[in-house]
Amino acid sequence: MSWQDYVDHQLIRQGLAHAAFIGEDLAVWASSEGFNLSEAERRAMFDAFGNPDHVYESGLYLTGRHFHPVAADDRIIKVTQGRNGAMLVRMKSFIIVGEYGDLAPAQGQHFINKVADQLTASGY
Repeated sequence: MSWQDYVDHQLIRQGLAHAAFIGEDLAVWASSEGFNLSEAERRAMFDAFGNPDHVYESGLYLTGRHFHPVAADDRIIKVTQGRNGAMLVRMKSFIIVGEYGDLAPAQGQHFINKVADQLTASGY
């Protein structure tokens, strides 16, 4: 399965509004249509996993929109923006980011965690 297949079939098809896989080199490996994360936003994601406490001070920006922290550690970051939210999962060499849109946060997190767990079991 390609990275784009994970985005399209395992995340977007399940109801997430947006999703992407971001490599350590800041390249977008796969992304849902219209989820255009700037290089600065992608860099901030990786920096956030290196210093999760900083997320609590400044939040994160996704496609120019400011999200407030809910939880952050060196593996998972959860942020919210009103009724919308997003979760980022740090893998060995990339980040999975998913924005919930109309899904309940627990439901969106379930789908993102499921993909992360599948990839972890496969050595990613």
